[in-house]
Amino acid sequence: MQKINKMRVGLLAMLLLSQPAWAQDVTMNFKNADIRAFVEFVSGFSGKNFLMDNRVKGNVTIVSPTPISEEDAYNVFLSVLEVNGFAAVESGSVIKIVPRAESKQKSGNVSDKGKAPDTDEMMTQVLRLKYADAQQLVALLRPLISPNSHLVAYPRGNMLLLTDSASNIRRIQDVLRLVDRQDAVGVQMFPLEHASADKLATTISGLYGSTNPNAPNAIKALAHQPGNVLIVVAEPQMLNEVAEVVKSLDIKPKPDSSRLQVRYLKHSDATDVAKVLNELLGGASQVTATQGTKGVLFSGDVKVVSEPATNALLITADPSDMTAVNGLVDKLDVRRLQVLVEALIVEVSAGTGEQLGVEWRSADNFTGDSANVFGGTTFANSAGQSINTAAANPFSGAGSGLVVGVAKGTISLAGQTFLNLGALARALSTQSDNNVLSTPNLLTMDNEEAEIIVGQNVPFLTGQSATSGGVTNPFQTIERKDVGLTLRVKPQISEGDTVRLEIYQEISSVVGGTAAEGGLITNKRSIKTVILANDGGMIVLGGLMRDDVTVRNSRVPCLGAIPIFGEAFKFSENTTNKTNLMVFLRPHIVKNASDIQSITSGKYNNIKGLYEKPIEGGSILLPLPVQEMPENLRPADDLKLEENIDTQAVQSSGL
Repeated sequence: MQKINKMRVGLLAMLLLSQPAWAQDVTMNFKNADIRAFVEFVSGFSGKNFLMDNRVKGNVTIVSPTPISEEDAYNVFLSVLEVNGFAAVESGSVIKIVPRAESKQKSGNVSDKGKAPDTDEMMTQVLRLKYADAQQLVALLRPLISPNSHLVAYPRGNMLLLTDSASNIRRIQDVLRLVDRQDAVGVQMFPLEHASADKLATTISGLYGSTNPNAPNAIKALAHQPGNVLIVVAEPQMLNEVAEVVKSLDIKPKPDSSRLQVRYLKHSDATDVAKVLNELLGGASQVTATQGTKGVLFSGDVKVVSEPATNALLITADPSDMTAVNGLVDKLDVRRLQVLVEALIVEVSAGTGEQLGVEWRSADNFTGDSANVFGGTTFANSAGQSINTAAANPFSGAGSGLVVGVAKGTISLAGQTFLNLGALARALSTQSDNNVLSTPNLLTMDNEEAEIIVGQNVPFLTGQSATSGGVTNPFQTIERKDVGLTLRVKPQISEGDTVRLEIYQEISSVVGGTAAEGGLITNKRSIKTVILANDGGMIVLGGLMRDDVTVRNSRVPCLGAIPIFGEAFKFSENTTNKTNLMVFLRPHIVKNASDIQSITSGKYNNIKGLYEKPIEGGSILLPLPVQEMPENLRPADDLKLEENIDTQAVQSSGL
């Protein structure tokens, strides 16, 4: 029974030991935080005790968008200490944080087996060598460790004693794995002046690469940064050959403009082209980082900067990459097509009105004491005019059209004098026609939005106040809006001379209204659509067909229903309004300079004929001025045409 209990205790202990020491995630976001506060934060989630030297000072900035495990967070903490020149040294239950230069003299982890962890904690590693000489390797490895680290050889045991960060010790172990081999190899370091150690290591490995990296004649090339040092491990007889190759490649670039070039663009905007190229370069860097050399678009670093003042690109790249970049710029810097959009807006409105009626009235003066009888018929039209308004003012109150009345003197009522109308007949027929034609034209580049507005900026009353807090302080708030014609278009040229157009068309006008009625009244007609049109083809965007008919009949009951006789006791008013609005559009693709010159000359001649058309009228004393278009602003095609006509006239005259 005791054995069973001991077994249970042992299993429980194994389970507890197998649980990970780091179980939670930590979010680390610090901006210019004091390093001592950062140490307190690490102590909080790790449960470790820290003893900080008084010289531990500085600020820490860490950006961690996602939570990380506590173990990874502690490794970040060790890296932060290394960057700031400090080290964490374990001493029993306390971890000392001291300057990195003194960490090698403090107690810490000591190991002689296995590969060092990939962290930045300070540790001491005993490196046992099998074949290479420890004293010779000290001179080789010294440039690979920091000045604050410690490296010494123990000749009797052929061992190296190294105190450094665990990550750097791990790198030294990788180097020793290549050096400490049974076959005879040589190691040589090449401090480079001009070439990049990383790129040159890739070049040497590709030049002398082998399918079997463990082959006796395999050559290994490593880059050490910082320091720009190339380390080559190879057979002694191959080192001289490699040295000649390194010497040939480590040359100073030629002092010419092959690395830097300025490109002046002809058609495109430099800022837009630079943005596109930099996005491509950014994507190329990501592909290179994830796929190695397989997805490399450029062999070196390429940078493109725009200079808006001269519309130029400043390009820095290797000569091999400069050709590719220039090829991309040539394809982007092309003359873009343009589109001339001609719109035709036709609005035809017509209105008719008819009024016919007879009104009667019988009355006498109301000045006496005797009883008087009065009465009659009153039919007011849409303008509010009737026999009553005519009696008050027969010249303006009777209304428009044919007005015939029978009057007998005047009558007085309530101190006012009126015309004593016995009968009033009114007849009116109206007809109105309104034709509006608008032809806005708009020229824009392919895939660029353009807008033309022809109208007025009308004020609209939005609020007013006469008093504020018992104090007279009259004020009004006014909002101004554009009223008129608006054409907004964005063309996109497709294959086969087809143009895709995003169009917004608006026609608005003020039709009346006052502040007392709540503000101005506006009519608005708008079209928003996306269409496809052929080059030069006319299409219809939309239209409005509207008929408004109003019939108004007023009559005296019974009497007005009698045929023929009832017309004397009836008033009829009929109005009809018709509105026809159609919008047409025609796009023209402008492919070259001659097209734009031809279109410009045609439009110029049209407006010139209207502007210079003689105006009838005037007199000897007040003659009308002669209007002429300015000569210095004539299109180039017209000038060439006149030159050709003059030349032909001279040739035909024989001069």
